[in-house]
Amino acid sequence: MVKRKKKATAQLGKQPPRYRFFLNPYQDMRWTKCPQCDNKMHQRKLPLVIHVDPMQVLSLNKICRYCPHCDLLIAHQDDVEHFLAIFFSEQKPEVVGNDYLVLGTLDKPVWKQGTQQQMTLQEMLEALHDFKEVVTFKLTGGWVRDEAKPSEKP
Repeated sequence: MVKRKKKATAQLGKQPPRYRFFLNPYQDMRWTKCPQCDNKMHQRKLPLVIHVDPMQVLSLNKICRYCPHCDLLIAHQDDVEHFLAIFFSEQKPEVVGNDYLVLGTLDKPVWKQGTQQQMTLQEMLEALHDFKEVVTFKLTGGWVRDEAKPSEKP
């Protein structure tokens, strides 16, 4: 595994940043062990704040993988996209398939309040915890056919 960092941008949320975040694009990798320290991953259910173009912001209470040693939070891209497709096909079908960005997290009490009474964008930004860092992991190595090896048959 090779880790790549994305450059930090200006802080959007008003709360202190939390977690190093990885949006896992690999459907066949569910990360039971941390890709960085190889310790066992835990599960953590927390509200992710997602921005969908154009100007749609929502929170999704999602179970993610979490490594307390590395402070690494992993959400599976296929799960997030499946939820967005179902939600927006009912609410705003013209938004289905648009670009999106996971911005950060909310505290549980704030998220619960938002389920009772819709939050404004400003209220959401006041409660938002940006990510400390967004990282990506690329698969390296694996089974590769070695065409340069001479045949061992006589």
